[in-house]
Amino acid sequence: MHLGGYNRLTLQDYPAQTAAICFTTGCQLRCPYCHNAGLVLMPETDTVSELHHSNSLENELLSYIDKRHKQLDGVVISGGEPLLQNDLEEFIKRIRSYGLKIKLDTNGLLPERLTRLINLNLVDYVAMDYKNCRAHYAETVGLNKTDYQRQYAEHAYEKWYLSLRCLRNSGVDYELRTTVARELHPTDTLLIMADELGADGYYDERWYLQSFTSTAPIIADYTSSSELKLSAYSEIEMSEIRNLLRTKCLSVRLRSEQIA
Repeated sequence: MHLGGYNRLTLQDYPAQTAAICFTTGCQLRCPYCHNAGLVLMPETDTVSELHHSNSLENELLSYIDKRHKQLDGVVISGGEPLLQNDLEEFIKRIRSYGLKIKLDTNGLLPERLTRLINLNLVDYVAMDYKNCRAHYAETVGLNKTDYQRQYAEHAYEKWYLSLRCLRNSGVDYELRTTVARELHPTDTLLIMADELGADGYYDERWYLQSFTSTAPIIADYTSSSELKLSAYSEIEMSEIRNLLRTKCLSVRLRSEQIA
């Protein structure tokens, strides 16, 4: 496993569970608002020093879980994009051997791997990003500079929708989550997102909105999307957006309203 870090305890990342959380490196996307630049832009490498560091983090985490698993309910595997890790399945099995639950954070672009984990009963909760509607997906994920990038983004959106259908048919508990930035998510675009979710007759899906914040370096600071200046909606505006979207999707919530 290529791990970029871990936290021994989180009370916020797994609803109603006490969990440890680890972060894998690498991602297919370059969302300009992403705060995990150090993970996303860190390529998988075969250098001895990087492999040693990654293995050391994995061993540290597993050692901690071995000692403290009775005080934990589960482990959150976040990123980066965890499904890029070829040995993710074995990693999860090791954690499962302690009787712990698994929450997986994913961008949804690898539906085959997600489906396999679900079919093997290796995940208990999935949080999947809902970046934007189809028309604005490429810009939102930072892949709109060339024809090739835009074609890849279109393909990526199709893959994401396959993952959504997988979750809907799986019986696994899940949520969708959107980081909302004013420039990428004007109200009419958010309404289109709601319509796209409801296209297959799903109107009561757990969908969390979290406001963009610029309190730490973001991907846009390191990539060609740096000219895109992002800003946040106010708390009042976010509440108004939630209420508007609830006319189409009943279970839209703000992240601050998450109910344990």
